[in-house]
Amino acid sequence: MKIGPADVNTPPKPDNADGSPQEIVAPDAGVSALQADRNEITCDALGISTAIVAAIYLLLGVSHVFFVPPPHSVPIAASTLLSAFLIGTVSVLSYRSLIPVRAANPSIFFAALVALANAAMHIYLTDDLMQTTNLALILIGWGLFVLSTSWFIMFLCCAAVTWLVLQQLVTYDAQLVNHYTFMLISAAGISTVTFIARFKTYNRVIAYRKHDLQVQESLRQAMARGFEADIAEERNDAKDTFIAHLSHELRTPLNAVVGFAQTMKMETMGPIGNPKYLEYVQDITDAGNHLTSILEDLHDLVLVEKGQLKVTLATFDVPKVLESCMSLVEHRATAKNIQIQTECDSALAFLSSDKQRFRQIFVNLLTNAIKYTPDGGNILFKASICEDGRLLFEVIDNGVGMSRDELKKASSPFWRAGPDMSVGDVEGSGLGLAITTQLVGLLGGTLELASEKGAGTTARVWLPQSCRAYELPSATSFAQDWRA
Repeated sequence: MKIGPADVNTPPKPDNADGSPQEIVAPDAGVSALQADRNEITCDALGISTAIVAAIYLLLGVSHVFFVPPPHSVPIAASTLLSAFLIGTVSVLSYRSLIPVRAANPSIFFAALVALANAAMHIYLTDDLMQTTNLALILIGWGLFVLSTSWFIMFLCCAAVTWLVLQQLVTYDAQLVNHYTFMLISAAGISTVTFIARFKTYNRVIAYRKHDLQVQESLRQAMARGFEADIAEERNDAKDTFIAHLSHELRTPLNAVVGFAQTMKMETMGPIGNPKYLEYVQDITDAGNHLTSILEDLHDLVLVEKGQLKVTLATFDVPKVLESCMSLVEHRATAKNIQIQTECDSALAFLSSDKQRFRQIFVNLLTNAIKYTPDGGNILFKASICEDGRLLFEVIDNGVGMSRDELKKASSPFWRAGPDMSVGDVEGSGLGLAITTQLVGLLGGTLELASEKGAGTTARVWLPQSCRAYELPSATSFAQDWRA
């Protein structure tokens, strides 16, 4: 597992489960119009469409009473008014939302059949083929109202059957029949062209409407995520500020407690009569130092997360700094009879980096190695130069190790490995490795952890070649640079 600078501030996860960013596709690519969508449009237009047709038939019915000569005026007017009533009923039901979407096409088909039956009755009663123009108008109008292929074809078939039946019931001049048949075929062709144009146009409109809804939903989700992120950031800032203030306020009395305990331990003001009190004083000192280190870790973690931890570059002697790291953890290793060996490449003499943070990184890594190594174990601390010029520092132990799942969580704040029989319950806040990861990234390096359960852990810190220095700056050269 490698942890670099990019892992310091982990970006939010993408929406998609496979990790790819969510894309908004064009309507042609991933959005299609369904029959249910077209039925919804038909249902929306059903009320106004049938209302207009019913009004036309109502006017025609009234006009037939006055302008159609008897004896056909009464039956023709009655059939027309009946057609207006039936079609108007469909309109009223539609306006009152009593016709569901799935019944929109059957309803408009029923209204069209009423109009078709009325036109056929006119032709039959008047024995006038001029009334065939009504059939042609109905065919053309059908293409303007319906958006279902099956219902469209079904009505064309009904119109064709009606025309054939009329030819069987009444004998007409063959030339006129052919003329009006051609007219009906032309009307059916116009209706088909109109239907296809409307069908494709509404499919496009539906696709764009769905696409717009997808875009609006994506924007809504993005705004919601942004709002949640802002709230989370505000809460995180408030938490960091609280922790920073709390650690500062606690360290002041803790320093007094630890200082007075050390003074009592050294018996500066006089001897302590009961030796048991000396043990209590030592316990107070240890507990105070432990709590102080936790508060310092919390403070450092807050500074790193807020980007306020400053890096002070300086050139320093690598072997000496590594020795100081060893001296800081030597008492822990001695208490557990752990042998720590050091190997430092002779060519790696100087570094140009932050000396304090560099030392803190390896004190944390060595401390972790000692914590999770059983009594009598071994730790190897190596420093070398790779073939590509990078600097490699390794802390290798033969401790309890970690599984793959534990390795993934190792750099998370406040996470600690479970207790092991060989090392017992390990003390600590779980911040050491998290802070180390941040510090390595801050210095431009990469932290790599390799571990196997029961076989130990290897921590590798890679620093860039630019960190390598070849000599310490002299006071003379510094003075010359300053004067320049």
